[in-house]
Amino acid sequence: YYLLPAGAVVYTVPDSVSDDIAAGANCALSQVMYGLERVDLQLGEHVVVQGAGALGLYAVAVAKARGAASVIAIDGVPERLELATAFGADAVIDISEVTEEKDRVKAVRKLTDGQGADVVVEVVGHPSAIDEGLKMLAQFGRYVEIGNINVGRTFAFDPSRFVFSNKTMVGVSLYDPAVLSRALKFLEEYQDKLPFDRLAAAQYSLDNINEAFAAADSKRDVRAAIVP
Repeated sequence: YYLLPAGAVVYTVPDSVSDDIAAGANCALSQVMYGLERVDLQLGEHVVVQGAGALGLYAVAVAKARGAASVIAIDGVPERLELATAFGADAVIDISEVTEEKDRVKAVRKLTDGQGADVVVEVVGHPSAIDEGLKMLAQFGRYVEIGNINVGRTFAFDPSRFVFSNKTMVGVSLYDPAVLSRALKFLEEYQDKLPFDRLAAAQYSLDNINEAFAAADSKRDVRAAIVP
């Protein structure tokens, strides 16, 4: 049972969308969808997604659906990068192979005709990714910050780079309720075109919840699902 407060917004899951696939609509898919809406991603723009976990894979898919000219996914786990390609990434950068930050920034510049990304989405969850992502932005670029939810963690930052290159940062944790409706429609439209089922492949019983947390921490699974 779940107690809903007065005035809560509820949407019906389309009959054609399974529970396994629908589970990702709340939080993950809706968050990245709202983030890309907030920065008004336009047709033909270049996007970098830092992190190819569940949120990153959804970000890749949504960016391509919104008409991004190219989407570049960055991660250090080969299986996740392979999945990113399956979700529509035009290029991937493996941080275990391209180990230097400056080389990753150069790679992004090369893949975006020397301009840099119009939009960068951070879903790694480590402060060090932010400074690197900002360096990947083009003039007037927009940075979507979603991953860093741990209070008190910091990073060194030169604010002049924001000023001289007219960059914008948008933080996203919550989203407008209407976004959840759009997320469900997105899953309904793309479930036969994208491998959403692979995100729900790792399922654990409630008795094995500690194993699920361990798998998530080790990045063995893109997303560990608990099935009561």
